[in-house]
Amino acid sequence: MSFLDTLDVDGRIKAAAKKLKLNSCESVLYLTNPVGALSAQDISALKTAVSKQIWNKPHKTALQLTEDEGESGRCRLTTGCQVLDQALRGGILCEGITEISGESASGKTQFGLQLSLTAQLPKEYGGLDNGTLYICTEDAFPSKRLYQMIQNFTSRHGKKICNHGNLGDRIFIEHVSDFEGLMECLERKADLLLKSATVKLIVLDSVAAHFRSDYEGHEMYKRAQHISSLGSLLYKYSHQYHIPVVCINQVTSSMNPEGRQLVPSLGLAWSNHVTTRLMLARTQHTVVIQQDSARGPLETVVREMEIVFAPHLPSMTVPYIIDHEGMKGFR
Repeated sequence: MSFLDTLDVDGRIKAAAKKLKLNSCESVLYLTNPVGALSAQDISALKTAVSKQIWNKPHKTALQLTEDEGESGRCRLTTGCQVLDQALRGGILCEGITEISGESASGKTQFGLQLSLTAQLPKEYGGLDNGTLYICTEDAFPSKRLYQMIQNFTSRHGKKICNHGNLGDRIFIEHVSDFEGLMECLERKADLLLKSATVKLIVLDSVAAHFRSDYEGHEMYKRAQHISSLGSLLYKYSHQYHIPVVCINQVTSSMNPEGRQLVPSLGLAWSNHVTTRLMLARTQHTVVIQQDSARGPLETVVREMEIVFAPHLPSMTVPYIIDHEGMKGFR
C-alpha cells in the first residue's frame, strides 16, 4: 500500500497524484498552484487529508486543558536546585522545547548534564525516573565533568536512586557530525528509545552547530527548511511522549538602537518552535563559597539565568553559581 492509498480523499485525486509521483507528505504540502489534473480544490483536499494523518492528536478546548492540569498538574523536571525550581515554577516543562542559550562558559552544557541526572530521580522527587538521550553535535562530550557530577549527585541523593545502579548507564550519548546524521539519530535511535520507554529526556547540544557553517549563501531556503524539519520533529516527540526536550543554543551579536546585544542563533526560523527560552550569562562579579572541609573555600563567577519567554512564566533574572556539584541559584 502506497502513501496515497492511506489518505481519505476521492479516488480520482489519488490517481492524479500518483501520476505526478507525489509519494510523500512533503511533496503534497509543498504544492502551491494547480498542477496536472489537480485543481486548486483538489490540492486543498489533499493537504487537508495529509494534515489529518500527520497530526491525529484530538483537539481540546481551553476548559479541558484547565481541567486536565487541575487533576494531575503539569509535569515538570526538577533542575536539582530549589531556587531555580521556584523561578521556573517547578522546573522544566515536560511538553514543548526548552532552549538554553548563552555565551561561552555561561554554563549551558552544565545545565544539560544536570538535567540528565535529575531525570533519573523518582517522580515524587521531581524526576522522570528514566534515562536521557544526550546528542552532541560539536564539542567532545565532557565525560570527566559528568563523572564528577555523578559522584556528588549520588552522595546527595543516594537513598532516592538506590535501585538505579550506575547513573551513567542511563545516559545514552550520540555524536553526530552533520544535519543528515542528526535527523537519522532522531528518526531511528531516538524513536526506538522513546517507544521502549528507555529515555524520557532529549538533550541536543547544540542545535546551531550544523546550521552556522554548513550552508552557502544561496542555500538559505534549504537551511530554513532543515531547521523547520528539526524543530517539528522535536516538538512532535515532546507532545507524543510527554517528555521535555532541551536544546542548547549559541548566541550571535545583533546591532540595535541600544547598541550591541547577544541574541540566540538561528533567528525566527528556530524561535517559532521554542516553548521556553532561558538565556545564561556571566557577570563581572565573583563570590567565595564555603565547601566541605576537604575542598576549602571556592571563588567562582556569578552567572545569571534570564527567563526570556515562556507560556507560564514572567520575565525575570535569577543569579546562580557553578561548583563541583552543579548549578545552584541564590538570592
